[in-house]
Amino acid sequence: MYRILRETHLHPALRCQQHQVFTQRLVSHQADQTQLTVDVDPAHADTPRALARQLMAAQGYRGGLVDIRESDEEIRFLIGRMGTIHEVVYVRGNSEAKVVRKVFPFNAMLTWMHKTFGVDHEYALHNVWGWLMLLTSIGLLGLGASGIYLWFKIYHERLVGSILLFGNLLFGIGMILLISIA
Repeated sequence: MYRILRETHLHPALRCQQHQVFTQRLVSHQADQTQLTVDVDPAHADTPRALARQLMAAQGYRGGLVDIRESDEEIRFLIGRMGTIHEVVYVRGNSEAKVVRKVFPFNAMLTWMHKTFGVDHEYALHNVWGWLMLLTSIGLLGLGASGIYLWFKIYHERLVGSILLFGNLLFGIGMILLISIA
C-alpha cells in the first residue's frame, strides 16, 4: 500500500512542478483590438441586459455580462469570456453602439482562467471551468494529505520534512496575505 501511495503521490507532484515552471514563463498579454460600430434597435436597448442579449443574438457575442455602468446618457458594459472581451458603449436613443473587441493570446487566457471562479455564471463554459477547479482543488488536498501520510511513515526524514512543510505553509500564508493587501 505504501509503495502505491508513494508512486501515486510523486508523479502528480512532479507534473505540477513542471506545469508551474512552464506557466511562469508566459508573460505577454497584448490583445488584438478591433473597433466596431454595430446596429442596435433602440426600442430593445433600454437596459444593459436587453442590449447585451440583442448584441449576442445579432452579432454572435458570447460570454457573461460584467462591469455594467449606467448613466442618463449612456450604457457601458463588457461581454466577456476567457480570451475575448467586447467593450460596449451605447448612447441612449442611438441606433448604433460602439464596440471594442479584444482578443487575447493563449497565455493571457491561461491567466484569466485563474481569476474565473464559481459555478453561477451565465456563460456555461465558465461553469464547467468552475467544476473542474473544484475537482482539481479536491485532488490537490488529497495530494497534500497523502504527502503528510508518507512523511509520517518515514521516521528518519521527519526533520527535513518538518522544515519543508512549515516553510511552505508560511510561504503560502504570506502570499495569501500579500495578495489580499494588494
